[in-house]
Amino acid sequence: MPRSVLTALTIVLLLAGGVFTAGQQEKKDAKRDQSQTVTMLKVDAQKGALTAKFTDSKGKTQEKTFKFTKDIRLLDETGRVVDITVFESGQEALIVESAGQLRELRRLPHRADTRRLSDAVRTLIEMTSCEQGCAADLQKIYDMLRKLDTGKNGKIDPKALQAEADHILRERVSEVFKRLDTNKDGKISSSEARGLIKEHFAKIDTNQDGMIDFNELLTAARERRDHPSTEAQAKQKEKK
Repeated sequence: MPRSVLTALTIVLLLAGGVFTAGQQEKKDAKRDQSQTVTMLKVDAQKGALTAKFTDSKGKTQEKTFKFTKDIRLLDETGRVVDITVFESGQEALIVESAGQLRELRRLPHRADTRRLSDAVRTLIEMTSCEQGCAADLQKIYDMLRKLDTGKNGKIDPKALQAEADHILRERVSEVFKRLDTNKDGKISSSEARGLIKEHFAKIDTNQDGMIDFNELLTAARERRDHPSTEAQAKQKEKK
């Protein structure tokens, strides 16, 4: 199993294999498809392409556009086949590509995954002697956790943890908002919305002015984080 799958629960984005150009891939045709974890920046369903950001084997942040193969598999975190619109929300995903052609796009597991975060860290430690970048990834994790030990007593401060969670959520929402606000008017229209934001547009637009501002999107994100089961229960009722 690739290390990128085993460590999918970590905050750090890991690159399991190098990215090859078409020419390089032909020279390495004996190699299997390359698997890597990326942050999706743009999904163009009409052109059949995905633009993603990732960290290469040298630790540099890269952006690349992958073209879909005709037989591309689009899977959610449970392995179910889904529509391309599900992946238009800027979240992390595992991709499998060959010669720049995208063969599989899978949403990474989060709350639904049964593995513990501590298991992912243990895997990183175990792989430090045979996988490049593991030590650096562990250092990043340690640095993040050390910030939460405000009392310098080896324990995480619950208040600091909550504050950092809010900070990260705000950053993520800001990135999504900037990407969707294509005309830069400080609001997201129904035509600009994508994925879950488009699906729940009316609910997020609490003042019902036909637009979603940053605070409305942030409030919706907090609600989804703090009450993850609400939406699942609503979908179950709809099916009945």
